Amino acid sequence: MSLFHPTILKNRITDLSTEELQAMGVKAVLLDVDNTLTRHHSQELPEAVDAWLRAVQESGIRCMLVSNSKRPRIDPFAARIGLPYIHTAVKPLPFGFRRAVKTLGVTKGECLAIGDQTFTDVLGARLCGIRVTQLIPIEEETGWSFRVRRRLEKGVLARYRKKQERRDRR
Repeated sequence: MSLFHPTILKNRITDLSTEELQAMGVKAVLLDVDNTLTRHHSQELPEAVDAWLRAVQESGIRCMLVSNSKRPRIDPFAARIGLPYIHTAVKPLPFGFRRAVKTLGVTKGECLAIGDQTFTDVLGARLCGIRVTQLIPIEEETGWSFRVRRRLEKGVLARYRKKQERRDRR
């Protein structure tokens, strides 16, 4: 599988059930924040996502935030939702993911990363050897670098979907 292709593609985090996670043998989820759990730079967690997080944790799956954002952005958000975190993870480099795996005391095979960006979340998880679910971003970012990355991402996701369709037809 390509380093740029997710293990699973979903629209929203709430589309991923605890039953699916358990069937995959997931013991820990490594969560991106912006455009995955909440809107970009928001400190508010939508009710549906809060309910999803509680259900995942109640099922025995551990959760940790792994974000490229700096501590002043992540610290109050993580405190509000009660999750441990790694800030300035420098994704797509695998260091933040490795640190999360070690901190949580699980193996890479027991983890699932969840994020919205191909060139940070998906690539970083793949480089670390962790399965990854890619989500469609909650909202479009306005910065030029995001627009460039999202445009490139569309081609990668189109190839992924085409590959999935061929596999599903078999």
